[in-house]
Amino acid sequence: MLGSLRHLNALRAFEAAARHVSFAKAAAELNVTHSVISQHIKTLEQWLGTDLFRRLGNRVELSEDGRALLPQISNGFQVLNDACEGMLRMTQSGTLVVSAEPALASLWLRRKITEFCAEFPKIDIDLRPAWQPPQLGEGHADVVIHFETRQSSGDVRQQRLFPIIGFPACTPDLRDRLLAKGSCDWSSIPLVHDNGREIWHQWFSEHEPSSQSWQKGRVYSDLSLAIDAAVDGEGLVLADGVLCAKALQSGALVRFDTRQIECVWYTVALPGSTRGGTAADSFVSWLRSCAPLVGEPHNQGP
Repeated sequence: MLGSLRHLNALRAFEAAARHVSFAKAAAELNVTHSVISQHIKTLEQWLGTDLFRRLGNRVELSEDGRALLPQISNGFQVLNDACEGMLRMTQSGTLVVSAEPALASLWLRRKITEFCAEFPKIDIDLRPAWQPPQLGEGHADVVIHFETRQSSGDVRQQRLFPIIGFPACTPDLRDRLLAKGSCDWSSIPLVHDNGREIWHQWFSEHEPSSQSWQKGRVYSDLSLAIDAAVDGEGLVLADGVLCAKALQSGALVRFDTRQIECVWYTVALPGSTRGGTAADSFVSWLRSCAPLVGEPHNQGP
């Protein structure tokens, strides 16, 4: 046991290099140089008395012994990782101030925070919806989750969460009325906008470039209000499968047209000085691990 642990860094280098089948990618992941990875692998091979990789010019591949060793080492590191994460869940504590775009806060993030707090019982989340992202840092917000285009620059760690892939949706009654004649007349279709007409403008530019109907319709200041207006039958909204999931699953909203566009990305930002292993870092890592996998837009007609 003690002899094996003496080579823990070398085993870590081997696991990364074997997983990537690349010393360079392993070096980038572990934030060390290529030569450090190479030396760790040589040390491990000397200790085990076998070649773990075959060197083939500028590339490497696992030897038979390397392939046999990899699953056991990967499982071992997973056990260590699970043990540490389990301990963090029980010991990390404090209150995080999380500022989020209002629609995201009410339609997706609130439920995720409830799940997170159940796994990390000593961490409290103070969720504060805000249309304009606040300043990051002590005395302000610990984490900001907002539209990528609105996040502040500077000394921040910003990571993408998921995109909003928008498609036209409305109530079943409105859909049936608009398609009663079997065809779609976009010049007479009522639209619901959120925070300006730009998103619908993008959709029309891509899918109905000859129409100027995007200039019509009521504009709401918030995406949540726009979704509620569509559920009340006021018109078509550019819905998505994440924020509008409940309305779509219940049948309150239905797809009117399958053509989609990528509207905007939600991103999560931390102060650049945030250390790994802190409550904020754990929350962001957990949140990104459960972010929805959103498909690419496609261009099918109605």
